[in-house]
Amino acid sequence: MRGDQLSRVWRLVQLLSGGNGRTLAQLHAELGVTKRTVQRDIAALEQAGFPIESHTRNGTVRWRFVEGFRAGSSVVFTMPELIALYFSRGLLRPLQGTPLYEAIESALGKVGAAIPAQGHVLLQGFDRSIAVSNFGWKDYRQSKEIIASITKAVHHGFTLRVTHATVRHKSAVTRLVDPYKLWYANGGLYLVGLDHDKQDVRVFAVDRIRSVEVTKRRFEILNGFDFDEYQKTAFQVIGGEPQLVRIRFSPEQAAYVAERIWHESQKLEAQPDGSVILSLNVASLWEVQQWLLGWGSAAEVIEPKTLEDQIRFDCQQILNHKPFRNSRKA
Repeated sequence: MRGDQLSRVWRLVQLLSGGNGRTLAQLHAELGVTKRTVQRDIAALEQAGFPIESHTRNGTVRWRFVEGFRAGSSVVFTMPELIALYFSRGLLRPLQGTPLYEAIESALGKVGAAIPAQGHVLLQGFDRSIAVSNFGWKDYRQSKEIIASITKAVHHGFTLRVTHATVRHKSAVTRLVDPYKLWYANGGLYLVGLDHDKQDVRVFAVDRIRSVEVTKRRFEILNGFDFDEYQKTAFQVIGGEPQLVRIRFSPEQAAYVAERIWHESQKLEAQPDGSVILSLNVASLWEVQQWLLGWGSAAEVIEPKTLEDQIRFDCQQILNHKPFRNSRKA
């Protein structure tokens, strides 16, 4: 079934579940399609195995499911709600093997169990109508127990003893962390919390956490810390004191830049030559730098000067890697 027909047929299932049934005229009005289309949709349901009967009352034919047939559970999902569930499964696919993904799979399993076998034909239509892709996602199948422990500690307010590996350290470092939030951002899962050693709020990539221990020590969130405000300063995941960043994008890329929300602080200034200047207030210049390198010569840093200097340095380093450059030519 096409998406529009799938949505309409799902609504038809709900309408036919009423004990008194519906006339063709009522279905025509409620579904907003022609009577002929309604008849085709009823036929499609019958072909899928739904037991539909028609009976005459006061000279008018009414359609309904046969008596005793349950088309759904006491909780009725609307079409947008079901679509949202299926989209959620796709968006959370990088978290396969973790309690979070298992929860959405369990919810969808309950939806499937609550409808008759014939209704599975409709649910299968979602897989043919909806697609979600993830790029550069991380594999969390080995982090199932770690995520479960973090979730428990966040929920109950217990300090964690975390062994975490970073790019800067060759060996993992163990430290006490007050876990404030488990944060899913840009295909990655992060623990946001107070690092006792640094006495500052830090972000830990969950895939780099080697082990966690839930202590018996309770904590209170640092006075004045607001995760929503912290998140607003992060270009991706690193928050802190924001600073102004202004970038000019070429006329060829201006429309693409303007059609997306890169950060909630962004402002766009259209230029006479067709280019556009993007202004941001974000904490981490490093995150902006990594993003801008992908734009190549289409992006020009206006400010701050430190960001421009770092990108120039990185580009020079790329040019200095002659063996890699030569291997691409081969």
